[in-house]
Amino acid sequence: ILTLLQVDKETLRLLVKRRAMLRVLSILVKQKGNALPTRILLQKLGANNLHHVILQAEKEGYIKRKRVKPQGKGNYLVYNYLTPKGSRLAELNKKLE
Repeated sequence: ILTLLQVDKETLRLLVKRRAMLRVLSILVKQKGNALPTRILLQKLGANNLHHVILQAEKEGYIKRKRVKPQGKGNYLVYNYLTPKGSRLAELNKKLE
Protein backbone atom coordinates (compact mmCIF):
# COMPACT_ATOMS: atom_id res chain seq x y z
CA ILE A 1 0.00 0.00 0.00
CA LEU A 2 2.74 2.47 0.93
CA THR A 3 4.44 2.15 -2.43
CA LEU A 4 1.17 2.90 -4.16
CA LEU A 5 0.77 6.08 -2.15
CA GLN A 6 4.42 7.09 -2.63
CA VAL A 7 5.19 7.93 1.00
CA ASP A 8 8.58 9.42 1.83
CA LYS A 9 10.47 8.37 4.97
CA GLU A 10 9.65 11.54 6.91
CA THR A 11 5.91 11.18 6.28
CA LEU A 12 6.05 7.51 7.24
CA ARG A 13 7.80 8.45 10.49
CA LEU A 14 5.03 10.94 11.27
CA LEU A 15 2.34 8.38 10.57
CA VAL A 16 3.93 5.91 12.97
CA LYS A 17 5.20 8.09 15.81
CA ARG A 18 2.96 11.14 15.89
CA ARG A 19 -0.50 9.73 16.51
CA ALA A 20 -1.60 12.66 18.71
CA MET A 21 -0.73 15.18 16.00
CA LEU A 22 -2.55 13.09 13.42
CA ARG A 23 -5.63 13.14 15.65
CA VAL A 24 -5.48 16.95 15.65
CA LEU A 25 -5.22 17.03 11.86
CA SER A 26 -8.00 14.47 11.38
CA ILE A 27 -10.35 16.52 13.57
CA LEU A 28 -9.57 19.73 11.68
CA VAL A 29 -10.02 18.14 8.24
CA LYS A 30 -13.59 17.15 9.18
CA GLN A 31 -14.57 20.71 10.16
CA LYS A 32 -16.18 23.29 7.91
CA GLY A 33 -13.35 25.55 6.76
CA ASN A 34 -10.80 23.15 8.29
CA ALA A 35 -10.66 25.33 11.42
CA LEU A 36 -11.59 25.26 15.09
CA PRO A 37 -10.87 27.37 18.17
CA THR A 38 -8.21 25.79 20.38
CA ARG A 39 -10.56 25.17 23.31
CA ILE A 40 -13.06 23.26 21.14
CA LEU A 41 -10.26 21.34 19.42
CA LEU A 42 -8.91 20.23 22.80
CA GLN A 43 -12.43 19.18 23.86
CA LYS A 44 -12.81 17.09 20.70
CA LEU A 45 -9.44 15.48 21.45
CA GLY A 46 -10.78 14.62 24.89
CA ALA A 47 -7.71 16.01 26.61
CA ASN A 48 -6.82 19.51 27.74
CA ASN A 49 -3.17 18.54 28.17
CA LEU A 50 -2.41 18.23 24.43
CA HIS A 51 -1.90 21.93 23.76
CA HIS A 52 1.80 21.24 23.12
CA VAL A 53 0.81 18.96 20.24
CA ILE A 54 -1.09 21.82 18.59
CA LEU A 55 1.90 24.13 19.02
CA GLN A 56 4.24 21.51 17.54
CA ALA A 57 1.93 21.02 14.54
CA GLU A 58 2.06 24.78 13.98
CA LYS A 59 5.85 24.82 14.28
CA GLU A 60 6.10 22.06 11.68
CA GLY A 61 3.72 23.83 9.29
CA TYR A 62 0.74 21.48 9.49
CA ILE A 63 -1.59 24.08 11.00
CA LYS A 64 -1.71 27.85 11.16
CA ARG A 65 -3.00 29.65 14.25
CA LYS A 66 -4.73 33.02 14.18
CA ARG A 67 -6.19 35.21 16.92
CA VAL A 68 -9.75 36.28 16.17
CA LYS A 69 -11.54 39.12 17.92
CA PRO A 70 -14.56 37.88 19.86
CA GLN A 71 -18.08 38.92 18.97
CA GLY A 72 -19.07 41.18 21.83
CA LYS A 73 -17.28 40.76 25.15
CA GLY A 74 -14.72 38.14 25.95
CA ASN A 75 -11.22 37.02 25.16
CA TYR A 76 -9.72 36.63 21.73
CA LEU A 77 -10.16 33.15 20.30
CA VAL A 78 -7.22 31.36 18.72
CA TYR A 79 -8.38 29.49 15.63
CA ASN A 80 -6.37 26.57 14.28
CA TYR A 81 -6.46 26.26 10.49
CA LEU A 82 -5.28 23.26 8.54
CA THR A 83 -2.56 24.15 6.01
CA PRO A 84 -2.26 22.40 2.63
CA LYS A 85 0.66 20.41 4.07
CA GLY A 86 -1.49 19.34 7.03
CA SER A 87 -4.41 18.53 4.79
CA ARG A 88 -2.25 16.22 2.64
CA LEU A 89 -1.00 14.37 5.73
CA ALA A 90 -4.53 14.04 7.16
CA GLU A 91 -5.84 12.64 3.86
CA LEU A 92 -2.94 10.17 3.65
CA ASN A 93 -3.62 9.08 7.22
CA LYS A 94 -7.31 8.63 6.38
CA LYS A 95 -6.44 6.36 3.44
CA LEU A 96 -4.24 4.19 5.67
CA GLU A 97 -6.83 3.78 8.48
